[in-house]
Amino acid sequence: MGRDGFKIQLIQKNIIHNYNYIKNYTKKEIIAVVKANAYGHGLKEVVPILVSGGCNYFAVARESEALEILSLNIPNITILIFETVEDFSILKKYKNLEMVINSTDELLELIQEKINFSQLHLKFDFGFARNGFIQNDIDSIKDIIIKNNLHFKGAMTHFFSSDIDETIDIQNKFIESINYIGNNYFDIIHSQNSAATLLGLGNGSTHVRCGISLLGMLDPGIIDYNIKRSWTLSGPIYNIKNFSDLDFIGYERIKNIFINNYSKVGKIKIGYGDGFSKRNTNILCHINNKEYPIVHISMDTSFVLIDDSVNLGDFVEIYKDFDKCNAFLKMDHYEYTTLINSRIPRFVVK
Repeated sequence: MGRDGFKIQLIQKNIIHNYNYIKNYTKKEIIAVVKANAYGHGLKEVVPILVSGGCNYFAVARESEALEILSLNIPNITILIFETVEDFSILKKYKNLEMVINSTDELLELIQEKINFSQLHLKFDFGFARNGFIQNDIDSIKDIIIKNNLHFKGAMTHFFSSDIDETIDIQNKFIESINYIGNNYFDIIHSQNSAATLLGLGNGSTHVRCGISLLGMLDPGIIDYNIKRSWTLSGPIYNIKNFSDLDFIGYERIKNIFINNYSKVGKIKIGYGDGFSKRNTNILCHINNKEYPIVHISMDTSFVLIDDSVNLGDFVEIYKDFDKCNAFLKMDHYEYTTLINSRIPRFVVK
């Protein structure tokens, strides 16, 4: 981390609380989605936390993420990969790996490669334009399944609409498709994302598949006061200078910066090299429960306008208010938290 560096703190008890709350609320087993470095929280930190809370089923987007979890050597867990792996032999090597089948060509190739279908999930697409079979494929898929006597670990789809009626329509089409093929060909059925889970949608599913809600983040428009935030990004002020001693703040001339009534600038060790984009320029951070603007962002450092109440060593928290930050950046919190890279270390607080 280095002296005076920024760090991400994860609150273990809050993540475990969210896991237990969702499991008790839905009365279903959870597939914990930890893709994109657990949405920026830290894959290697979050997975052990969830395991300690009783979770044994995880989902990632890519093979590299699955291998990162495998490197933790945690016994008795299962990892589902959403995207097609580079080499199907990895499924033969690791029996606790599972993969989503995203096309008819993949299905036929997996049959030819003699992959164990108890490690495979069939995905249906009802308009998301990602991966998966469309409704026009169902008859041919059914014929292939019956002809080859295939039995899958799971069937899945993905909810992509914020409209509740449209989501229910997708759910109904999904269950109708499974019933048409024959639900006896699938051990588990899963469809919900975090939003649908908390809205109580997902009839017919045996498992819930959620990610951001486990980590204390909610989709826009979703309110659930039982979900507890688990993530903070903070670090200390390590240098303070008066404007009277400066011509520049970073690479910007002071005359080009709107300094309002501030007379000092504080320096912090986070920049776009850490995934803290220049797009954050003029975003408000929090010091001693008061808001201050970050007015310049360079590769390794950023600069905060401060007043006389701020001292060396005072902690600066960035993204403390997700709603305000979402509005300022015009993006959702799980987008910008994911951008913070491995130069910022993650620490677990119990």
